[in-house]
Order: sequence, then structure tokens, then C-alpha cells
Amino acid sequence: MANDIDNLKRDIRRWTLLLGVVQITVGCAVGFIPPSAVEWFRGIVMAHIEFTANGVLMVVLGFLVTEMHLSPTALRVWFATLQVGTWTNGASGLAGAFLGSSSTLLPTLNEKFPPPHGADSAVVTNLLILCGVTVMVALLLTVFGLLRSKASVEGATT
Repeated sequence: MANDIDNLKRDIRRWTLLLGVVQITVGCAVGFIPPSAVEWFRGIVMAHIEFTANGVLMVVLGFLVTEMHLSPTALRVWFATLQVGTWTNGASGLAGAFLGSSSTLLPTLNEKFPPPHGADSAVVTNLLILCGVTVMVALLLTVFGLLRSKASVEGATT
């Protein structure tokens, strides 16, 4: 049984690290999209920043997988929510760039860089909400798994 969870952790770690580096690469590639190719270039800037920053987050969390004490189901939920959350963050910027619209969830961005088609895109807003919820689930599972890991180590040494 311990071998099964170790194999699952190894596989999830590998995929998390790989997809984190892929996401960083996507973020860098998005930075090459010229302003003339989109309706709202600030969305490209947002996507570039979010994909790269979230890819780094994913790589860092990938190194913690072996330290977390979670059930196989919780590990799978952790992986899925981390993927959905980090990818939808950059995707919201891309959607905004090509739609020329933003979200009311980004008031400062909209004030400084008004999108040509307004700030009420349901697509951008829903991607941001999905991002926020899933990233928080992944982060809370990370904290929980790390706290349980510490507790299980302390319990084994006493």
C-alpha cells in the first residue's frame, strides 16, 4: 500500500513539474503575440504574466508533493485543482485579449487599460472565478498535506 502512494506521488510530481515548465513556456510564447493581433493587448500582458507566474508556482508545489501526507483521492484532487486553477488564470487574459473585453473583477486593470468592448465579459469573469476557487483548494490541500506530514513524523518519533 505504501508503495502505491509512493508511485502515485512520483507520477503526480513528475507531471506537475513537467506541466509547470510547459506553462512557463506557454507564458513566454504568449509574450510574442503582437498588439495588432488582438483586440486588447493588455490581456496578452496579463496572460504572459499569469502563465509564467503560475507555472513557477506549479513547479514549486511539484517539489512539495513527496512531503505532503494526503490520501490518493486528495492527491488527485490536488493535482486537478492545481492544473485547472493555474491554466485558467492565464486563459482569462488570453480570452480578454481576443474578445477585447475584461471582467468587473479587475477594476484597477480596467481603469488603467480600458478594454475596447467593456469590462463585463462572462467568459473572462467565469475563468477568473474558476481560477480563484481551484487554486485556493489546491493551496489549502497543500497546507493540509504538509501539516499532516509534520504530524505523522512527530508521531513516529515519539
